[in-house]
Amino acid sequence: MKILITVGIYPPDIGGPASFVPKIAKLLNKNNHNVKVVCLTDEKKIDSESYFVRRILRNQNLVIRWIKTVLTIIRHGYNADVIFVNGLPMESYVANIFLRKKIVRKIVGDWAWERGRNKGLTEDSFDEFQINSHKIQLEVAKFARGWTATKADIVITPSIHLSNVVNNWGVDREKIRILYNGTKISNEPILRKDIQNKFKFITVGRLAPFKNIDSIIEAIAELKQVNMDIFLYIVGSGPMEKSLKKLSKDLNLENNILFTGQKTPEELKKYYLDSNIYIQASGYEGLPHVLLEAINYELALISTPIGGSNEVLEGGKNGWLIDLVEGKRPDPIQLSEVMLEVMKSKQSRDIKIKSAKNILKEKFDEENNFNEYIRLLF
Repeated sequence: MKILITVGIYPPDIGGPASFVPKIAKLLNKNNHNVKVVCLTDEKKIDSESYFVRRILRNQNLVIRWIKTVLTIIRHGYNADVIFVNGLPMESYVANIFLRKKIVRKIVGDWAWERGRNKGLTEDSFDEFQINSHKIQLEVAKFARGWTATKADIVITPSIHLSNVVNNWGVDREKIRILYNGTKISNEPILRKDIQNKFKFITVGRLAPFKNIDSIIEAIAELKQVNMDIFLYIVGSGPMEKSLKKLSKDLNLENNILFTGQKTPEELKKYYLDSNIYIQASGYEGLPHVLLEAINYELALISTPIGGSNEVLEGGKNGWLIDLVEGKRPDPIQLSEVMLEVMKSKQSRDIKIKSAKNILKEKFDEENNFNEYIRLLF
């Protein structure tokens, strides 16, 4: 089978699609399918993958980039049996007016909301954004994200919550399939350094406004005031990196926080093994790969109960939940109290870590879930 995959972010970018696409592409290619990937990139590079990758520069005139992307999808999708859309949805739809191919679309969030939050056009929470009215710029984006979703033959979402959201965009329920994200499960004992006397927290992801990394930094400052010996790894990069580093400096946390920048999966593994508690403070996540990776490395979890995250934590059975103030960001003081509780509760940590590892094996085994993707593509 010939498959064209479109995606907006791709390694060395970080994020769910950038992690997922290379894995599924390699698996398809390994099974003798002809795979091509069209993606955006910040800099041209020669890929050494066993499948074809066509990169289009992200930082160029938007109209020119958009036309180039459509033409590239047409060119490389001409002989494809199916287009698997993981990003670039409008470009893929316009190209498919000419191609007339079957489309499988994976939706992991609402790009209209994320773009609005990143540009400061809305302060709405994810769920508020779905029902509230906005200025024309955002309303056009909301229409576009829903309209293109209805043009797919099959729409895949990684959580029940997001499947309901997509259904409300106008996608027929019979077109929607729920396929959880997965991770490669390690059955070997996790060997980590002796860090029991110093708690090390870690958070991983794009440094964007809705990730609420500032709340985590402020919570670290609260704990430092009560003389807790703590440390935080912030792994990733993004538009808020400069302001977050300034906040860390203003709160005198240079010795308590390390901004690592983007890391490869192998490099990230070292940080997981040098940590013991994972924090996710996002205002929204479809179902983050990093949360599953943290479980695999037997980290205790602290997370906001949003999107698919709560389907992993099962209402607090597999980790600790933190509330969002008005559905937007955690209160730093409350977050620091939860962090303190986790640090002091070794027995509860052990129970929740074990429970989370069990649900990982039951629902989020990468190999099993990828086989479902291949079945749907066929």
